[in-house]
Amino acid sequence: MKQVSLLSKGLFNKKFMNSKATTRTLSKKEWLLGHLIGPLGLIFVVNTIAALVEKFFTQQYSLFAMEAFGTVQGGLVNDYVANIGRKYELIMTIAKVLAVGIGLLNGWLIQHTKSKQGRMRPWYLIFGFISIAIGGLIFLFPGTKLGQNYWIYFFVLLVSYHTLGSTYFYLFRDTIVSLVSRDPAEKEKLNFIRKVSWTLISGIGIGLIFNMALVPMWLEHDIMGYPILMVVISILAIPLLLLEYYYTRERVTESIQKEVGLENGNKIPLKQQIKAIISNKYLVILFILMTLQGISDNFKGGNVQYFYIKFMLGGETNYGMYTIYQVITGIPLGLGAILIYPLSKKFGIKNLTIFGWSLVLVGSIFGWMFPDNLPIAMAAGFLRQCGMLPGAYIFGALLYYAYDDAEFRSGLRLEGLLGVAVIVAIQSLIWAPFAGGYESMLANLGFIDVPGVHPNQSIKDFMTLSFYLFDIILAIAYIVLLLFVDVEKKLPRIKKELVRRQQISAFINGEQYRSQEEQEKYEVEQAAIETEQNRIADLKDRCAKKGLDFETENQKYLTAKAEAEHKRKEKQDKKQAKADAKVKAKEEKRVAALKAKCAKLGLNFDEENAKYFASLEEKKRLDEQREIEADKKLDGWFFKTMSEYKTTVILRIDEEKQREKKRVAKLKAKCAKQGLNFDEENARYLAEHADDKSFAEMELAILNYEASTDGNGELAEATN
Repeated sequence: MKQVSLLSKGLFNKKFMNSKATTRTLSKKEWLLGHLIGPLGLIFVVNTIAALVEKFFTQQYSLFAMEAFGTVQGGLVNDYVANIGRKYELIMTIAKVLAVGIGLLNGWLIQHTKSKQGRMRPWYLIFGFISIAIGGLIFLFPGTKLGQNYWIYFFVLLVSYHTLGSTYFYLFRDTIVSLVSRDPAEKEKLNFIRKVSWTLISGIGIGLIFNMALVPMWLEHDIMGYPILMVVISILAIPLLLLEYYYTRERVTESIQKEVGLENGNKIPLKQQIKAIISNKYLVILFILMTLQGISDNFKGGNVQYFYIKFMLGGETNYGMYTIYQVITGIPLGLGAILIYPLSKKFGIKNLTIFGWSLVLVGSIFGWMFPDNLPIAMAAGFLRQCGMLPGAYIFGALLYYAYDDAEFRSGLRLEGLLGVAVIVAIQSLIWAPFAGGYESMLANLGFIDVPGVHPNQSIKDFMTLSFYLFDIILAIAYIVLLLFVDVEKKLPRIKKELVRRQQISAFINGEQYRSQEEQEKYEVEQAAIETEQNRIADLKDRCAKKGLDFETENQKYLTAKAEAEHKRKEKQDKKQAKADAKVKAKEEKRVAALKAKCAKLGLNFDEENAKYFASLEEKKRLDEQREIEADKKLDGWFFKTMSEYKTTVILRIDEEKQREKKRVAKLKAKCAKQGLNFDEENARYLAEHADDKSFAEMELAILNYEASTDGNGELAEATN
């Protein structure tokens, strides 16, 4: 059977499609252009549609009801609105079911992609332009001029958005960080940077500006504003999409392709992929939490908060209420961008996330108890937003760590492969019945979105329930399930083992290996050499042009540079001296306090001071003992997991041998039936697949390659 190799030739094989990120470690340009600014293009397209489509829909069906019946009240109006609500829910369910097929297609496309640009980035560019096109079209022709045919146009584009327009976007968003770098610290920082783009910048643009100003002051009264807004955003998204494409790079994918060959990097049986996922408790727990989050997001849509402010907090008559609520709940977004990353380094992502969801739980309970009490609702909103900061900025790093753990246990790098697409497809099937549920329920309750029309109490109760109940359920799930996600404490050992495997793979293939730190140091040194060479060349050109003496001008530069370095060192020394003085002052304060205490109580200062230092030594000894015990536990876990992994690899080799036996038997039967020479046909097949490597045998070779490692698991040859 002929192998499918997508994007191995054609446009993405051209030099001008190569990534501008050429360093092995992430450069500042890549951080800024590829992961902070570039993603804003599709983020604004996808998130603006998500934020406005339900509001647009309720306004649109209200206009049709007004034209058809001349009023917004009465049985016929309620029947019409309920009917369009049921159609919307049906269309949303169909869209989510179709998204399952698109998700599987995405996985198939990625798994069969053999491009030097990576296996995800090329498709992100392709689907990105599709998303932009849908964004420019989805809100066109509002009003009632097209009659009932309008709904065909709108629903087709709505389905297109939820399938072609957004499925690959979310897949790439949730995966790319894990493929950019193997270093956990870089992943955590990169995840934070992308979340700043997603949460802070997009949140300010859509959450604050749209909900505070554009919707209540413009779009609420002028439905023609929707297409104008989306066309402008779609046009601006094009250069940003190109920026993101050119300044990202799949280093992990490239590493795997080097280990087992470009043609074999993705050739992993689906059964093995699924087994690696469902046997990893971290991935299972995180996928469960993501599924619950998806149920909530699909049901609530983008109208829940807007209608809560409008009808429960007085936003209908006081536009300033949108601003007040958005500012109070938006303050944590800005603070979070500054504080959340250092806090996660100190307390851990899991612990900080559990604490955050505890705040969400408390805030949601009080908000639901007093939904129309303005001070309590504002305080609850602030508390809930503070609690959601870990999820908004850093929680995604746990998923990337879980993928590292899966690679450590199974040898498979799963991101973007068909196995993950199958899990996402199952999630989409679970989400499907909940899609559009909020708007459908509002329509069934007879809600009309026309200025001056007030919902009854049952509709208000439903709005309040939708705003708070889902978050209460999510908070309980996160608090309970995250207790079992302890991947962070195992991560250093996992990283060390993955690096060891890379070392051995490079050594077996006759290549030089540099660690992440060594490579970064090497690139910095090379960049400094190149910069200095360019400076000298530029200075020589300037001196020749202006008739200056090169040696004199160069000495001026070197003197200025030395002075700047001296000032920098002086500043650094002052900073260190200040820190030392602070420590000394603290110790002097402690001694003075102890002397005062001893004088007051008639104690011997030297004895009490000795007790203090003895207690410090005892604390240090206990801490070291705890570390030793923790290391012993990790050692037991490590060697047990490695043994299980080796057993899995041996079974994979047996499976490969069985597949080879079946191939030979099938080929013999074919030759006997068609009168062909088996040896010739088999030789032809082997010649065609001469470059293929057995992924399992490569894994076993790496696991067994202990002869050239020292006691610390480092390759002696690699460091020569």
